[in-house]
Amino acid sequence: MAHNKLFYMTRQHEDRIIRFGIIIFWFFYWLLNVVDKFIGEKTFLWVGKDRFAQFVDYFSSIGLENIIFAQTTLVVSTVLELLAFVFAGFALKFFLEGDRRQARGAIFWSILTGLITFSFFAIGDQIFGDRVELLEHTTYWIALVISWFVYTKTEE
Repeated sequence: MAHNKLFYMTRQHEDRIIRFGIIIFWFFYWLLNVVDKFIGEKTFLWVGKDRFAQFVDYFSSIGLENIIFAQTTLVVSTVLELLAFVFAGFALKFFLEGDRRQARGAIFWSILTGLITFSFFAIGDQIFGDRVELLEHTTYWIALVISWFVYTKTEE
């Protein structure tokens, strides 16, 4: 009969694991996105993407040849992703310390920053006609909304 308790967990344990999973996913997601901004090439154990070249191509496609547009877009997107990462880092810190209120506040700001980031990207995707990127960014936008919904529902 002892083996029947092997998979037994309380609702609180299950909910805590789900909230931890949400925080840890977005923490690493934003961390790797920030790293990708600084390593835009293929290296050992990493295949980056040259976002600057991508933005230059985007702006050139609509007649804006000045690289200041690409540079500004890269800086804005990097700052937004860095903020989302920092907020997710604080959410992880507070979660591990057992401070539910602070963890919820921090993950809220991370998710809100992510929503702003993906909205910014989706607008650009529409302007530049990149439907594949639009689908990707819309999917992440929806994933953030679902993450917030699940996070808040597992706190009750």
